[in-house]
Amino acid sequence: MVKKKKKKDGFKQKTIIKKLVNMKQDVLTLPNLLTAIRIVFVPFVLWLLYQGTPQARAITLLLYTIATLTDFFDGYLARKYKSVSYTGKMLDPLADKFIVNLTLVLMVGMGDVPNLLLPVLIILAREFYIFGVRNIAVEKGLTIPAGQSGKIKTFVQMFALPCFIVNEETFNYLFGFSFNAHNLGMILLWISIFFSVTSAYTYTLQVKRLLFKD
Repeated sequence: MVKKKKKKDGFKQKTIIKKLVNMKQDVLTLPNLLTAIRIVFVPFVLWLLYQGTPQARAITLLLYTIATLTDFFDGYLARKYKSVSYTGKMLDPLADKFIVNLTLVLMVGMGDVPNLLLPVLIILAREFYIFGVRNIAVEKGLTIPAGQSGKIKTFVQMFALPCFIVNEETFNYLFGFSFNAHNLGMILLWISIFFSVTSAYTYTLQVKRLLFKD
């Protein structure tokens, strides 16, 4: 009995160690490190943006550009070296939502971009809706990959944000002449909303078909 208990305890310890090693391998990858850098940048981007000075906004644009580049490279490296991980699948979309949605919410609060409230409310409402639908899918054991419309939505939003970060004073500080890119930013934002709504509709249909299939 004692030998059996020792053997059983030894098996449990090996199983725990194996799980810890697998978890470490899943977390500690280069793509996940790049994603973590993007998340770490978010509070600095928000704080600098809130300062409102041309110098602070110029640094904000630099940090935001670096964060956007990490978004490209983490996916590229994960596919190239076949290091797609559960941690990356969880963190990557969260990092995108943090830097895009929190920046937009801050800009609404600062009030320096006219007519920004409505599109931001639509974007946030869509995210809450998808979160609820995804929870239902997970509870039923369904795994539905992100659609093309959702990826385009994020891509367009990434390009829209710099148009709001760089106001006329910052543009003059950086390039020596004034230019208001807010109108271009609004056009891109509404384009992203179109893809947001279509991707939410497609995702809902996919979940509905899988939940109520015969």
